[in-house]
Order: sequence, then structure tokens, then C-alpha cells
Amino acid sequence: MEACNYNPVPWLMEHLDCKHTKGKKRKTNKKRLYVNMPCAFDIETSRVCTDADGNPHTIMYIWQCQLGLDVTIIGRTWDEWLHFTDVISDYLRANSGPQGSWYLCMYVHNLAHEFQYLSGVMTFGPGEVFASKPRRVLKCDNRAIEYRCSMRHSNLSLDAWGKQLGAPHAKLTGALDYSKVRYPWTPLTSTELAYCINDVRCIVECLLIEMNRDGDDLYTMPLTRTGYVRRMARQAMYKWGISRVKRLLPSWELYQMLREAFRGGDTHANRYYVGLHLENVGSVDMSSAYPAVQCECYFPMTPFRQEPATVQRLMQCMRHGKACLMRLQIKGLRQRFKWWGFPYIPLAKVRHCEGYINDNGRLLSADYFEITITDIDFRIIAKEYDWDALNVLDLYTSDYGKLPKPLTDCVKESYTGKTSLKSVAGQDLYYVKAKGDLNSYYGMTAQDPLQLDTLFDEDDPDNLWSECTDDPEGSYNDHCPHLFLPYQWGVWTTAHTRKRLKIAQWAAGKNGVYCDTDSVKYMGDIDLTEFNKAAKQLAKDNGACATDPKGHVHYMGVYEQEHSYTEFMTWGAKKYATTYTKGGRITTTIAGVSKRKGGLELALWGGFDAFKPGFTFCLAAGNQVIYNDRPKVPDFVVNGHTVHITRNLCICDNTYTLGITDEYAKILGYKIMEAV
Repeated sequence: MEACNYNPVPWLMEHLDCKHTKGKKRKTNKKRLYVNMPCAFDIETSRVCTDADGNPHTIMYIWQCQLGLDVTIIGRTWDEWLHFTDVISDYLRANSGPQGSWYLCMYVHNLAHEFQYLSGVMTFGPGEVFASKPRRVLKCDNRAIEYRCSMRHSNLSLDAWGKQLGAPHAKLTGALDYSKVRYPWTPLTSTELAYCINDVRCIVECLLIEMNRDGDDLYTMPLTRTGYVRRMARQAMYKWGISRVKRLLPSWELYQMLREAFRGGDTHANRYYVGLHLENVGSVDMSSAYPAVQCECYFPMTPFRQEPATVQRLMQCMRHGKACLMRLQIKGLRQRFKWWGFPYIPLAKVRHCEGYINDNGRLLSADYFEITITDIDFRIIAKEYDWDALNVLDLYTSDYGKLPKPLTDCVKESYTGKTSLKSVAGQDLYYVKAKGDLNSYYGMTAQDPLQLDTLFDEDDPDNLWSECTDDPEGSYNDHCPHLFLPYQWGVWTTAHTRKRLKIAQWAAGKNGVYCDTDSVKYMGDIDLTEFNKAAKQLAKDNGACATDPKGHVHYMGVYEQEHSYTEFMTWGAKKYATTYTKGGRITTTIAGVSKRKGGLELALWGGFDAFKPGFTFCLAAGNQVIYNDRPKVPDFVVNGHTVHITRNLCICDNTYTLGITDEYAKILGYKIMEAV
């Protein structure tokens, strides 16, 4: 059904139903009311020209809209879409009143893509664009249409989402040749039209299936996949007592210290093995590392107290089992063992660092620096380093305790759900998704409470996006009343996990090759029997275990043996290549490079012999997005039709060149020769 032949007003009249729609209070104290039916919008684009600077440009050649299950509308121009949405908005505005303002929810799978085009033909004023980061649009308003991102909501591709939920109209993957140049007047085949229409039908079907399953409406449905987990966590913390949470929220000054102390997973390559073509490399991986820590370990559970800033008081507090947050000044730092390949202190987290030697982002030695850490970090540093002088600049303590039971019960329930999908045929993708949901509980605690404002400025085409806050302390204090999880729990979660990773590193000793958050790769053998015995008992005691469909019991926090690598080579963090059989298929793990395609491309050029700094991945480096925010392309004529280029984007092939810094190369050159 073409847009110019369809009047949406009768459909809207059927679905203006206040009884089934909840309102959301705005600053104006007016409620936002939603038409009682999800809708979907999508466009298809084609690359049509290149500008004087060599940048490619695209245009929209068809749009499609799904109104509920029954009505599908297609159009070929932006003028048609604007006219169509104007009719809808005029009607909804005319029917708004004291009860609130009516909006139509229009879901878009990857709104960040469509928004680039919408912003070129529509005006979005202050406060009408909500983005988590520049260009990562979650939702936006234009008159009475509220666009939402269904990809951020589902955290799945449209193809996978439709298959997971059993949508009747699945995405017709492969039915559209994207290399073909199309214009708004280009005739489309029935197959091409079916591809376009199925996309929007699939979105609406998936949304309705979820709404019926979860008892949601368009008000309560979360904007992101994490929102479902967030909702359960919020309910759990309110059950525990939100007033208890409020007492734990850090002050602005304390938040700054916690932000300084926070660091993520420990990822590093042993410098003595970097650049070497290794054989028979083993690997162990900790099962559900972050959830295990949340269920089993102890966290700061009372408000932090300021202590006298002395080394004596620090040692006293640690002897008494206090959770400690400290700012330290260290002079004359050096590694205790020169052969140790996993230095702990990250250069990025120290301040005023002088006279240091850097091992790919980690300190081997330093004349002077300042750092903010937890008591867990301090114990690790004391085991791996020596120093000449230590001064305490600030010290805060809290009493250790277990995380609230309602929260850990949610974590355990999610772990049970993930385990139920383990090794089930055809469920690989959904297993990965369930694993992501499980780790979201950690992610919520680690989310920075200081939220930067992501601004979209229509009036500045040369700088459309920016992140800023004019008053960081004020923004933090304004956001605090909405928090239901203390930030320090995220800081301690990663600290506990790094400590557990260290146990595997120390067990591997000189033979440790590479580590990443919850896994260690090594030469020879590694004995984690005693640790795993204790970890399994700890999991049993805390209910941190679940049974898979085959009847096998899985325990959180236990190191599991992975497949050994027949061949292994690394050039630093997130840069390694492997095979499981001698001379077999190569797999690469490089940020921004496809694992499978990277291995195939590497094999074409000599395999491991070619895996050296300077090698460029041309086929496996994925895509880059070119944003044409201010296209300088004059109108041109094709087949008697004028083509006007509006704001657009183009997805192009990318390249990645393997490299290391000169500083790291110097370290490696010396150390590799020394090791040999």
C-alpha cells in the first residue's frame, strides 16, 4: 500500500485507548500517552555518487512502515514520509488535551542509521534526541512520532530476533543485492518488495510477542535489553530496602576516588612470549567470573569512613579485615621478579608518573607515581612489586559483607537460565545473549553514576554531536536519587575478579603466555586442583551452581579447561592468532578484525610467518561508517529525475594494520633476546 493512497486517521481512531496505555509525567506535568499499538519504520539506501573529496554518498530509495499487524505502507520519497507523519501528528495533536499528549511509537531496527537520514529532512529540537553516546540514538521525537531503537531493545540482529521469538514474517536475508544502484523511481521486484516489507512486519511481530509474554505495554517496555535485567535488579533492591541503598551512595568526593580506583579486566601478553610462534598452548577459563564474585565474595556494605592517612593505620585496617579505598604515593617501584610477565599496575590509572618503564601499558618500574586502589589491589601489588617509600594520601574504610540476597538471587536465576541453554543445538546465539544478560548485573554496578549529556545540535552542522556537562558535581548529585546500586560494588567486583585471575597466573608462573579478564593461556601444565576444589565448595555453599539439560552440574567461579591451541602467537593485548591443529585453520583475535575472515586472510599471505607488525588486514577488518553530516554535492539528473543529496551515511570496507609502539618494540627486542 503506497503512502499517498492511505489515510491513517481511521486506524488511529481505533487505537486511541487510554485504558491500555500508561502515561509518563514530563517536566510540564503533562502525561505522554501512546497509541495502543507498536509500529515500525525502515528505509533502504543505495550508493549513488562520490563527492570532490572522494567521500561516497547514499540516498533513500524506499521506506516502509508497519502500523500494527494489519497495515503496511510503502513510499519512495522523503516528501511522502513527511506528509504521512504530518497527517498522523496533526490528528494526534488535535486529540490531545488535559489527559496528556498522544504519541505514536515507531520502532526502527538500528535507529542510529535511520536517524542520520531523518535529521537531514526533519528538525529535532533541544531535548528531542536521547542518545547514550554521540550517534548512538536510543529514541527521538518529531512532532507526535516517538522513534525507538528495536536493535538496542533486543540486542540482536533482526534475523536472530525474529527466529528467537518465532515471528511469522522472518527477515529475508540475502534477498536484496546491496551492490545494485537504485533510485526512488527504480522498479522493484516482488522479491525486493517482500524483503523490505518483511523487515517492518518482523519488528512489530517481535514486539507484540514480547509484550504478551512479559505483560508490558509501550510505556513499561524497556528501551534496551539491559532494561529487563535493570528492572529485576531494581525490584530486588527495593525489596532489600532502598533507604539502605541511599546510605551507601558515595559523596561527590568519594565518588571521584572510586572512579580513580575502578579498572576493568586484566588483559596482557607475557612480554617474554610476544612475537614467538608457540606450539601446544593450554587455556583455562573461569566460569561466570563476575556473577561468581557477586554471589560469593564480600563487598563494602557500610558507609565509608575517613581514616587517618598513615601507613600504620592502613595496615591496621587491613589486618582487621576492612574494605579499604586509598590514594597512595609510591617511590622507587620495581618488579620483585624480573622474569614475571604479567605486571599489574596499569599506566593509565597512575598520576604524576616519573622515570617509568612501560610494558604495553603496565609498569615494570617507576621513580614516582600516585595511584588510587582498593585493599585487594594493594595486596596484589605488594606481592609482585618492591618499593623504596610508600605514603598514604587519603584513606577510607567500610565493613565487608555479602551483597543483598534479593540481588544475588536474581544473578543465580539468570545463571540457571543461561545454563539451560548450554550445548543445546541451535541455541548458540541465544546462549551468548543469556550470558550477556547475566553479566549485566555487574555492568549496572560498574556504570558511571556521572552521566555526560549527549547533545544533538541541529544548528551546528559542523559539530552535530557533543558530550558535556557544565556542572559535573551538580549532575552527579542530581543523578544520585535515581541510583539503586552503589558504584563501589562494581569497583570491588572487578578487583575480586582480578585477584582470582592472579591465582591462575601465579599457578602458571613463567609459563603463563597470555591473560584476558577470566582466562589464562600457558605452556606446559597448570595445577588448579586445590583452587577448583575450594571454588566448587564455595559455589555449593552459596547456591552458585546450576544443572544443564544433560544433567551436568556447573559451578560459578571454577577454572575450566578449554581446547588447547596447537599453534599460538601474540603481539600484545587483544592481538593473537591460533590454530587447533598443526597447519590447520587459523583464527585471529584482534579488536576490529573478524576471527574467521582474519584467519583466512592471514593464511592467504603465509599464515603465522605473515603475522607480524605491519601486516594489513584488508578483507577481515569489517566496515567503517562515513557520516556525511554536511554533504556538499550539487543536485544532479539521472534519467530525467533530479537527485538531491541530504544528510546520509555510507558503510565502507575498512582496513586494520597490526602494529606495536616503538617503546614496546624496544622492550620486546631486549626481553626476547634475554629469554632466548
